[in-house]
Amino acid sequence: MSRIVPYKNSISEKSKAAPADDSDASLVKVLSAIEPLAQICQTQPIGYVVELGSNEAADKHLAQARQCLSQLAKNSVWSTEFVNPDYTATEDNPKPDYTNQCGYLIMGVHTALDNPSLGELIKTTKIIEKQIQNEFFEAQKLSQLDVHSVIHNMSEPKNRRVIIDIDVLAIKTADNELIGIAERYPFKHHEWVGLQELHQKGHLE
Repeated sequence: MSRIVPYKNSISEKSKAAPADDSDASLVKVLSAIEPLAQICQTQPIGYVVELGSNEAADKHLAQARQCLSQLAKNSVWSTEFVNPDYTATEDNPKPDYTNQCGYLIMGVHTALDNPSLGELIKTTKIIEKQIQNEFFEAQKLSQLDVHSVIHNMSEPKNRRVIIDIDVLAIKTADNELIGIAERYPFKHHEWVGLQELHQKGHLE
C-alpha cells in the first residue's frame, strides 16, 4: 500500500480519523451485499448511505450539504466529522486535508413510492454540489483581492480545492439489507470509518 503524505498546512488538527479494523471480515460484514448500479436501480430503497467531503471551508460546506440532503429524507443521522489526508497526495504534490462525514438518509418504509430512486438521488447530489460551489465562487468574486492573493491563487494547483463532494455509497432495502454500490467499492478508509460508526451506533438497523 502506498504511503499517504499529509499536507503540511492541514486545515485542522482536530478529530483525526480514528483507526479502524481494516480486515475484510470486519468491514464487509456491515454490508449485506455489493451490487452494480444497474442491478440496484431496480430496487426501491428506504434509505441511503452518503459520504460528504470538503477541503475548503469544510464546516460551512458540509453543513450546507447536510441541510440540503436532510430535506430529501424523512429523517437523517450523521457520523462524526473527521479530518484525514487526501489519499492522492504525494511529497511532490501535497494537498490539503479533507473533512469527511458519513450520513444515513431515512426515507420511510410506508412512503417508498414517493422516495427518490437511486438515479434521482445521485442526480440531486450533483445539483447540490454545483449550487454550493457556485455560491462559494460567486462570493469570492465579490471580495476584493490584493495582488499577493491574486498571484497566489493563479499559481496554486487547481486540483487542491474541493468545495464539496457528495457520494452515495449504499442503499437500505425494505428487507433490511444494506447493499453497497459496486462502482464505489472498495470503499476508502475514511468512508469505512463513518459507515462503521453509523453501524455501531445502531443507526443503520
